Amino acid sequence: MQIDSKNPNKPSLVVSQYDAEGRGISYPLEMEEISVDSTFEAHPPYESCPPINQSVRFHVRETAAFIPYDDEEEFPVMKYLDQFQSFAWEEDFDPDLEMIQIETVRRLINKQKMPISQIERIRIFPKLLRVTFNEGLLWERFQRDFLRWPGGTEDDIEEACVEPAVDDLHARLLSVLATFCPNLNCLRTLCTTHSHPRSGPIGGGRPEVTNQSMRLSEGRPCGEECFRLTDESFMDKVHWENKSDLETLKTILSISPDLFPCQLADLCFKPCREVFVQRSSIFPDHMVYDDNPAGMRNNKTRRKAQKPRLIFEETTNHAAFVPLEPCNHKGPCEKELCGCHRRKRHCQLACRCGTRCDRQYRGCECKRCAFGCPCFMKNRECATDDPCTNTRLQRNDTKAVEIRRAEYGLGAYAAQDMEPGDFIGDYVGRMLTSYDAGILDPVIKYNGRNYFFEFSTDNVDEMLDAGPIGNATRFLNHAIADLANCEARILLVNGEHHIGFYTTKAVACGEELFLWYGDTYWLTDKGDDLELSSD
Repeated sequence: MQIDSKNPNKPSLVVSQYDAEGRGISYPLEMEEISVDSTFEAHPPYESCPPINQSVRFHVRETAAFIPYDDEEEFPVMKYLDQFQSFAWEEDFDPDLEMIQIETVRRLINKQKMPISQIERIRIFPKLLRVTFNEGLLWERFQRDFLRWPGGTEDDIEEACVEPAVDDLHARLLSVLATFCPNLNCLRTLCTTHSHPRSGPIGGGRPEVTNQSMRLSEGRPCGEECFRLTDESFMDKVHWENKSDLETLKTILSISPDLFPCQLADLCFKPCREVFVQRSSIFPDHMVYDDNPAGMRNNKTRRKAQKPRLIFEETTNHAAFVPLEPCNHKGPCEKELCGCHRRKRHCQLACRCGTRCDRQYRGCECKRCAFGCPCFMKNRECATDDPCTNTRLQRNDTKAVEIRRAEYGLGAYAAQDMEPGDFIGDYVGRMLTSYDAGILDPVIKYNGRNYFFEFSTDNVDEMLDAGPIGNATRFLNHAIADLANCEARILLVNGEHHIGFYTTKAVACGEELFLWYGDTYWLTDKGDDLELSSD
């Protein structure tokens, strides 16, 4: 800091820079004086809430990781700790032993070619390699810096994994499917929402549509080089020099053998008619069993032939039951091997049985989904390729909301004019059970922030907590039923429960959004005046 004697009210900061040879240069930087109003009020204390767009599955472990509010005498520490079996700070941790285990796993995988599932079965390690997405030896390995030691691999990345070749689609798909979640609400790797097994092996699909059926099917040509405009003389004029292009096509056909050449052309970056020729070579017509020469399927005829009649226990009040994990088994969904069959449930689009399964929920055939749509009446969102008004939660088609100071803490305000029935957002947070919520009850009662949202009083296995993580929907404040301008709807979206917030009245831009919390929220044992405290 340097003060000029001629102008003492303008202090400056002297900056010195030096080059490689030690020569330096110094120059002053003028500092701007900022005056702070003594009446400036500090922001009320608040707890952080990282934003998320999808709920995260959460389990309260038997071991307490830390003591919340440990420096505050009013917090009931003993009442909170009595619910746990052990404490993390009392467990013995040997980092050297952990690194030896990790190096052993690395060598078994890379040198002995043993999969993780087989290593788990032989149980040679005291700790499981993978319990959930955030629990197990492999997960803990990435929570700290890698230790260098003589018996370990020289480089943390060396031999840790083998990246598939760019032109090897089959190997690249296998590497992704190990961590890919197939749920239509997710469709991403390293999912933190669903606990069911990831995608199974790929390939093995058998074609049911002949090349001649494709040629005779109705449809517009995709372009000048469409297979529909190609005659037989072109069949012997196609030769792909790059073998990887042909392997890519074979890989795609092993997954979806009945894709039309117009679709395959987009995936393979090849002309449509060339793809048709190669498809005809891979699947000659005499090897394809086609029970419909027109290439089309009569679903009504197939449904009439179903025996015996399928029985489902699902009702409009689906919030009372817990959605099942997607079935993943060999053969049709007709025996006790299928979880959907045992529980008399519909198969969902995430099930491995495919869309042709008789147990698949068929959805609606509405040209324009509105209040009379059977999906809407059953509190479901439509499962369709074409977006409709009853798929807004899937498409995240929300109205703009602004979060700012309100009468009670923070509130959600309309950032644009809204009409009745407009979609505000999907209520997201930690997904836990009522048992987990009971363990967190001392914390909730102490901090006075209750963001628990139940799907149903009968459903004890599903509950959302937007306290520590969430989105803009967590900031909707309470109002009595007559004054509330929003409502919550329990929806079944692609086989899983969601809570959508919708307007019930016209809301002007800048007006605050209110939700009626319900009578049970204000019970004494759930915390009085929880939302009235500062957010």
